[in-house]
Amino acid sequence: MPDTPPIAGVPFSFFASLVRNIAAIQPSSNAVRAKRAQSVAGALEYPAATVFHRWAAAVRSKFSPLPAGTTAICFRLLFPEEDVRRKYDIQEPRMTKLLADCFGIDSSQFEKWGLEMASGCLGSELKVVLEKSCPHPDGFISPMSIAEVDALLDELSALSGFTHPSIRAKYPKPRRSRAEITRALFRTLAPEDAAILTQIVLKDLKPLLYPLSEFHYTIALTRFNTAAVKMLTKEHAMDVWDPTHRFLRFYRVRATLDEAAAFADLPERTSTNIQPTLGSPIAVPKSEKGLSCTHALDFLYGSDTVWAETKYDGERAQIHVEILPDGSSHITIFSKSKRDSTQDRHAVHHLVRAALGLSRKPSTAKVRQNVILDAEMVAFRGEKVAEFWHIRQLVEDTAHGIRGRRRSKVAIPYEHESMNSEENEGLSLGLVFFDILYLDSRSLLGMPYSKRRALLEAHIRTEPGKAILADRYPINMSSTLKAEDTLRRTFAAHIAQHEEGLVLKASDARYNDYRKPWVKLKKDYIPGHGDCLDMVILGASWEKVRGRSLRVSPSAYTTFYVGALENKKETFQKPPQPPKFHVYFTVSYGLDRKQLEDLNFWIKSSDPIPYASLIHQKYDLPFRVTVFQGLKPPPTVILRTPLVAELFGAGFTKAAHSQYYELRFPRIQKLHRPSERDWRDAVTLEKLHDVACKSVGREQASKETNDMVKALFGLPLSPSINSHVKREERMREAYAKLAESEGVTPSLLSLDKFVKDFKETQESPCSGRMPSSRAAPSTPLGQRQLRPLGSKTNVFHASEESAYMRRTIEISDQVKSTMELIIPGPSALLTPPNSSPPKRPASARVHNSTRPSKKAKITKPPSPFPPPIAPNIADIDAPEATVTAASPTPSPFPPDMDDDRILVWFSKSTVSSGVRPCATVKKCRASLTARPVHCLDSLLAGCGWTDSRREANFLKGIIIIDECDVSGAGMRWREWIRRTLSKEAAEAPQQKRIEVLVYGCTSGLLDRFA
Repeated sequence: MPDTPPIAGVPFSFFASLVRNIAAIQPSSNAVRAKRAQSVAGALEYPAATVFHRWAAAVRSKFSPLPAGTTAICFRLLFPEEDVRRKYDIQEPRMTKLLADCFGIDSSQFEKWGLEMASGCLGSELKVVLEKSCPHPDGFISPMSIAEVDALLDELSALSGFTHPSIRAKYPKPRRSRAEITRALFRTLAPEDAAILTQIVLKDLKPLLYPLSEFHYTIALTRFNTAAVKMLTKEHAMDVWDPTHRFLRFYRVRATLDEAAAFADLPERTSTNIQPTLGSPIAVPKSEKGLSCTHALDFLYGSDTVWAETKYDGERAQIHVEILPDGSSHITIFSKSKRDSTQDRHAVHHLVRAALGLSRKPSTAKVRQNVILDAEMVAFRGEKVAEFWHIRQLVEDTAHGIRGRRRSKVAIPYEHESMNSEENEGLSLGLVFFDILYLDSRSLLGMPYSKRRALLEAHIRTEPGKAILADRYPINMSSTLKAEDTLRRTFAAHIAQHEEGLVLKASDARYNDYRKPWVKLKKDYIPGHGDCLDMVILGASWEKVRGRSLRVSPSAYTTFYVGALENKKETFQKPPQPPKFHVYFTVSYGLDRKQLEDLNFWIKSSDPIPYASLIHQKYDLPFRVTVFQGLKPPPTVILRTPLVAELFGAGFTKAAHSQYYELRFPRIQKLHRPSERDWRDAVTLEKLHDVACKSVGREQASKETNDMVKALFGLPLSPSINSHVKREERMREAYAKLAESEGVTPSLLSLDKFVKDFKETQESPCSGRMPSSRAAPSTPLGQRQLRPLGSKTNVFHASEESAYMRRTIEISDQVKSTMELIIPGPSALLTPPNSSPPKRPASARVHNSTRPSKKAKITKPPSPFPPPIAPNIADIDAPEATVTAASPTPSPFPPDMDDDRILVWFSKSTVSSGVRPCATVKKCRASLTARPVHCLDSLLAGCGWTDSRREANFLKGIIIIDECDVSGAGMRWREWIRRTLSKEAAEAPQQKRIEVLVYGCTSGLLDRFA
């Protein structure tokens, strides 16, 4: 063979040798590892780090001086999951097609990589196929260097809209296709090198670094565990590459591989160079888990004060703000994964500027140059922090860039009224600030938490429902018993208020201080305190991520598909119908390896049905099953006999387009064999919804109806779920339960004093506002002057002081007409607050000439309540009634709402969210083809009002206000919208924004803002 030209830099085949040598390390069984642990040398053994140390030394020896960027390339290839700047939009199905096209091979030869008899690794399957069809001589070295491979990976990632803009800018259009780039990458590689590169593109190199030694599920689960191999972490690799530890220290301050590697390559490195900078994320501290109140405080003893900070249920946002010389500002936002999420979180940019005082003219900001803030992005409904799952839709509605363009236009039906999109209105994204890390080009990472918090409070302007400071509560650590009891009380209060939990922070701790770390305390961390349900397992599969962590092949089932009965009424009637289960979420955790092996044995021995064949064939099953379409991947098998499992989790959430609540972070606590419990003992979907509403603090949809009926008959009303009475009950119960679980007598502090102390804590000045992020419920029915009925239902005896009310009652959907009755008595005596006129009003009045002429007109909407009993006309002593038909009322809305280039926000006061929506608005919404949005922020962003650098992409914006609320909330809401738009119009860039029209459901056009 002719000599090949020398490769510039480190050959990719040399990098492949590192993977091969680490893969050659044999995993240790449980018995062997126990013997090694008895010796000091065995306990400290770290074979993967030793191999990497030898390889790093060889790189420097053979290829010195190393080309620029070598360190960064090596770490990007060895830890592809940490390469957050490059996204490929390629998973196994697409990769299979690209490889088949590249090598001219039938894709069926390796597309079954995830089936039971395969390895679960596409790269391994590719290697087997290539060694048979495209053999290379032993010792073959690919002519490609790691720098060339890295450049081609940049080009491949530039095709994804999620890749960092700096990489995409290097490859302007027209770009080569994925197939062309894939051929350039793979054609010259040996089979083993191609396998490694495949897994790098899939960002999943671990199955080749630490391959499985056993493929039978029983041996893999019982003789080995996750400690069978000690995997090389990026932190240990950094310390091996740079024994001075400055590489790792730099990464903790600027958490990007590129910058940290460039720093490691500098000939002279000092600690003064290790400073934060704008545009580079700071590593998020790793928190410890508190398994009890006592255990949580064990991490922080030695501090005088520990702060229990409310843990908000949102998405992490590290916010970098640079103030430019002309007074404008530039914002960059990083997510918890260190990904640049600036465009995704565009809806909170104006909140950041307002909180810092940058949106005012002239600026009132105390920040002069720049600042880095730590915050949680949450969903607000009014001043209340809403449930976590609302964030996803709000981000999709308001995001710029690729995430904003991928909005779904498919209408998804909702089963429960409480999850209807009409009830999701009034939501907006907001921020909860909890730390400040960098201020005016000065690092605050070494400053104690107490001083950082003081600076944060001095620089942030809070606005309820938009930007707030995290609530926090002091714990005096001078007495161990008192400190533990204080934390117990504070945690119980948060459980009672449906908060996610607490984060404990030592007052004297630096940011990311390993000696005094942050400690998370959540109820599901404590045995017996999470949300627990008996549910049905109906399917199983091997899931890639869980399979990797357990080190088992696809022959083992790692993930189980959970559902619940959805036709309880039909199942228990006579004659009964077959039960119908709906499968809509999965659980992969909770069982130890022996329990998991037992469950695998039971499923495999029960002759399960392949799910793929169930779709096309009929099986004689005693039940029916539906699988939620959004559940990816679908189950591999369906069980012939449902299994009842006791699941627990951290509250409840809802997946995108799902109709039902599901446990958040579910884990299996106990499995029941069919002989112990069958599916009849598990919760139904209806019961699960009730339990979930109680857990998240959501009132039952029937609550107002039940209270209305009780009020009519003079019965006492039940307190709302967020009333002080209910909250105090939950506080007492949680406090007693926490004390009991830790073996402490709750008499250390009487429950009465506990409640009183917490009420005083609610007035705490620590956060500058009321600590509870959960808004108080609206005025209960008992406070609406609703009087009970007399002895004769709907028969009234008017007094001279009685006012008259005129009410519209819809007779039938077929007739589409109404009658208006003049009835004496209090205006709120019979009906709940009305919200809208009927669809086609027509009047028929019954007049009484002896009555006063003063009337109060109240219209009756389509209502969830049963229609009231019509009054006895004879008892009213009225003359003969006359009926007059009215002509149909024209629509108050514009005729051009069938254009998807128009944004529409259906606005309704959150005060009247319990009232059914206006019939006119509902009809308009049902026939709408314009683009609906969920909040005012979304509409203004789409109309170009909130970003001076962005052109509006729509023709106009329309706001439709539901004015039908006799309580006056609709009118106040209309005025609030008018004031808000007037304020925004004064600040928004007029040359790039489009007009916004405001309509009322009864008034028609109200305002025009251009």
